[in-house]
Amino acid sequence: MLDIEDLSKYGGLYTIFICIILIAVSGVFLGIVHFTMAATDAALRTSDCVIENNSLVDSCQELFEMSIYPFLGLRHLFVWFSFFFIFTTVLALLMLGYQSGRSPALLGIFTAFVMLMTYISIEMANIYITFLQNEIFRTIMLEFTVYNKVMIKFPWFVFIISLFSVMIGIVNWQKTKVNEPTKTELDY
Repeated sequence: MLDIEDLSKYGGLYTIFICIILIAVSGVFLGIVHFTMAATDAALRTSDCVIENNSLVDSCQELFEMSIYPFLGLRHLFVWFSFFFIFTTVLALLMLGYQSGRSPALLGIFTAFVMLMTYISIEMANIYITFLQNEIFRTIMLEFTVYNKVMIKFPWFVFIISLFSVMIGIVNWQKTKVNEPTKTELDY
């Protein structure tokens, strides 16, 4: 069980692990929700009934037009949400790389952990490719083209983001302090 105090000790490493897992799982979850909403929309459009003694609607389709179809039409936002989720997670990983550059020891641990996560991403990509061989899963994930591209090339994606993250950490570690006067410079 994750405890808040444990997260504060190893927050950056947990965050990297959770970000990589969330990138892998979020698209599948959003794909299932998108597919379910599309199937519900298609099923409701095939059914019709007559509603008697109602002043607003005469049939189920009119009722569905006012109440359910606008909600089911929002399913296309899940595709965009998946794209923006990947983008913001990448930004978070780059910021973690910058923060890890505060000390050389932390940067070394960060680099080793990133290599481990790159290896784990190879397995995750293989699992995803195996899932895509299933016709139903492929149909579910058809709308999520960016997510599919990221997951098929997931080891390269994690490696490139990790490489940039480590490079930003090294730059942060090696940067020199400028425009900060020392005490000897202020003594006149």
